[in-house]
Amino acid sequence: MSPDNIRNKIQTSILDAQVVTSGEDCNFAIEVVSSEFEGKTPLQRHRMVNDIFKQEFESGALHALSIKTAVPKKD
Repeated sequence: MSPDNIRNKIQTSILDAQVVTSGEDCNFAIEVVSSEFEGKTPLQRHRMVNDIFKQEFESGALHALSIKTAVPKKD
């Protein structure tokens, strides 16, 4: 999987997501900022992102994904 594929999949599923990726091969770190995370616990946020890649984890296309999530800062 490429960083662009990861970013696109997240932005397709979490519509207002701002995504920063790092890593290569099948081990990536991502930071996702979205208003959809408002009111959700960190565990719920991580599950939202992990669920997007369920198929890739099962197939072995993706082995590790380090996730940081946040809601947008209000001005």
